[in-house]
Amino acid sequence: MTRHKSQDERRAQILAAARRCFIRTGYAHTRVDDIAAEAGLSKGGVYFHFPSKREIFDALYAEQQGRTAAVIGEAAAPSESATERLARLGAALVQNFGSDDNDHGKFLIVLAEMGIREPDVLAQVASAHWRYVDVLAKAIDDGTKSGELRAVDPKLVALCLKLMVDGVEQALALGYEFDRDAFVASSLDLLFNGLRAR
Repeated sequence: MTRHKSQDERRAQILAAARRCFIRTGYAHTRVDDIAAEAGLSKGGVYFHFPSKREIFDALYAEQQGRTAAVIGEAAAPSESATERLARLGAALVQNFGSDDNDHGKFLIVLAEMGIREPDVLAQVASAHWRYVDVLAKAIDDGTKSGELRAVDPKLVALCLKLMVDGVEQALALGYEFDRDAFVASSLDLLFNGLRAR
């Protein structure tokens, strides 16, 4: 006998199906019928939990932002050194969001598509972006104040690092293959030691 799913389980089932559909065909080309078929439900079953396709998208985005904020919050926890904090942040972003099973980077591409079309989505994405830049800038600023890092503009360096991470996420979403541990180590070496011979 099939167990009846709770409302939370059914919503999760719909969101997982919608994520797959959005990634496969994009938000604009995905219909609620497609999501229902992917979830193995009727269209009415989807509408019972979500009044519109946009509300499904918004729920997916909120879920993704919650996961990202949790990972960054944990990685950015105060530590003895700014370099340790930056290293944890870099490793967390590449290792947690580059895995094949969560499609994080692929959904970011869908998000970019929506941001081009929908100003409110663009505003939400930009707000999240600058929150993460602020986390990086705080670590850099702490490091410059303690003398651990040389004097730089924390916000601009943090922006540079965030844009590099965005590029890595996109590369992973597109299927680029590389040794992630070695990549993180090399990136941190570049960040802390630069290219110029000493």
